[in-house]
Amino acid sequence: MGLSESLLLKIGSLRTDTSKVTGRPRRHQPLTLLWALGRAAQAEPRLEAWARTSAEISLLIEKFGHADDRPNPEFPVLRLFHHGLWELDASDVPAASTSSAQRWMNSHAPTGGLRPWVHTIVSRHPDVRAQIVLCLLEKYFQDVDPDELLTAVGLVGTPEAEVPLNDGSPAPQRRQSATMRVIRDSALAQQIKDVHGHHCQICGVRLCLPNGSYAEGAHIRPIGQPHNGPDEPGNILCLCPNDHVLFDRGALTLTDDLRVFDEVLGKVKGDLRLAPQHTISIRHIAYHRETTRQAAQPSH
Repeated sequence: MGLSESLLLKIGSLRTDTSKVTGRPRRHQPLTLLWALGRAAQAEPRLEAWARTSAEISLLIEKFGHADDRPNPEFPVLRLFHHGLWELDASDVPAASTSSAQRWMNSHAPTGGLRPWVHTIVSRHPDVRAQIVLCLLEKYFQDVDPDELLTAVGLVGTPEAEVPLNDGSPAPQRRQSATMRVIRDSALAQQIKDVHGHHCQICGVRLCLPNGSYAEGAHIRPIGQPHNGPDEPGNILCLCPNDHVLFDRGALTLTDDLRVFDEVLGKVKGDLRLAPQHTISIRHIAYHRETTRQAAQPSH
């Protein structure tokens, strides 16, 4: 597992308390992380004095926290430290469990910030940073204006506002095992899903799970044999599991003007949902439509 994958797993496994007012996870740690991501995006120093860190995170908690969230930045910083994401210029750092830990933070006033490996990833890889931001927004800030929040933490005008897609691969690699299996670009599929906010491009549904939202990256022209389609943005759709199966099995196809056609009912269901950053290949759409209709023809 690479460092980027390890970072995303750590972000997804934050342990947060629950607000007694809303019943939702508290936002102290997510806000602290967004603050640090904004600093990285703006090329500010990795480490910052506690006085500034405390003041700025406190303001974020007051503005974007739940009604019963106290603006205590000491606890999220300590929790992120023990979770392996934060560095503090101090020894014998206490656990974030009692008021004595809060007093320790304010008396020692340690300089701190993201750990070097975390800071390197989020500074050099805007796509990974964007994935983290989208994950945090969807899990912790469903009822918050994302533009207002991203502006407050310095992330407006950065790739978080428009996730760039990598070029994928016109000839995906294959590796030998018991069978020949295509190596999919999982990061690219994740980017496609993030661009669409994990909403299905056919029905618009977004499945919400306890650890975040779920959607599937569906190849229009299959990348396995005998189709050998490319693993690139124009050949991938963001679909819910139901429509993924219907699309793969030919029950749903797409017209050249990007309308969804129900092959069972013989009529158009509606328009394919699009995103400005994601251009769909008409060539692959035509290939999918023709091959699935051919497969549906009775054999003689």
